[in-house]
Amino acid sequence: MPPVNALLLFASSILAVVLVLIGFWLGRRRPVKLESMEIPPLVDDDDRQRIVGLLQSLARWTNEYSGNVSSYQSDLQQISDHVRQSINAVQRDRASGRASGRDETQMLSDARVMTLISQIMGTNEELQTRLQAAEKQLEEQTQQIESYLTEARTDGLTGLFNRRAFDKKLDEMFAAYRGGGSSFVLILVDIDHFKSINDTYGHPVGDTVLQRVAATLGATLSDAKIVSRFGGEEFAILTETPIRVSGDRMNKVRKKIADEPIQVGKDSIEVTISVGLSEPRDDLAIGPIVRRTDEALYCAKNRGRNRVYFNDGSGPQLVGAPEIARS
Repeated sequence: MPPVNALLLFASSILAVVLVLIGFWLGRRRPVKLESMEIPPLVDDDDRQRIVGLLQSLARWTNEYSGNVSSYQSDLQQISDHVRQSINAVQRDRASGRASGRDETQMLSDARVMTLISQIMGTNEELQTRLQAAEKQLEEQTQQIESYLTEARTDGLTGLFNRRAFDKKLDEMFAAYRGGGSSFVLILVDIDHFKSINDTYGHPVGDTVLQRVAATLGATLSDAKIVSRFGGEEFAILTETPIRVSGDRMNKVRKKIADEPIQVGKDSIEVTISVGLSEPRDDLAIGPIVRRTDEALYCAKNRGRNRVYFNDGSGPQLVGAPEIARS
């Protein structure tokens, strides 16, 4: 088998295997739900990122190799033109009766060279066509995976990070903290009387409220490590700002949301939030941090809503004076 044909077969086989594996993965990319049990996808976000990197590397390789083949094809074309000119010159010499200095053996050799060059050029054209097709397909697959990566980490309604992305970030920050890294603050935000909003105005209006609150949180807490929709009408935030500073900041966010009613058609809807904050306190696991944050949020909800409480390990404490944090 000629070397170029062998390379063509090898390259085609590699690309075919890669694309089949990618196709199989894409077919299984979404979690499968069986009654109340959710079966996770075959690969996690890190693996998907590595797949994207592999596809991008393959795309660069096909692009570079396609360029090399094109240059190789140009060189072959020049050789082919030179041999053809030589043969034409000999034929003209014969037709005019001039001696060409070239015998029949040399002419036959030139013709064989021409045939071989034509075959190689034909094979190269096929290889280049396949490489260009593979490059296009790799680009499409890369875009699909990148799109899915964004989708897998983002809440479709609010545009914030979703619960899955938040849980991963919390694990990362807690592991870093346990390894001697920076402390952090966990913040839970809950929209007050959200069920009543849905029942009174309908779910589309409820969705609008979620989007407006999410937009305010995202804009005012842009320096946080992550701002996410935790589920339903609850949001979760991670920041490295000290807990009391974070509490004061969230109190300002609370006031901003309370002071800006949301206009939906002819209706002006007053929206308030309750907030709980906590931080690690020599904890060996994440659970106690979440529990203390929940306790702070429960106090905010149970003692009138539209309040911010923090729990630094000594119990929930109100941020600001009670008369300021009124319901």
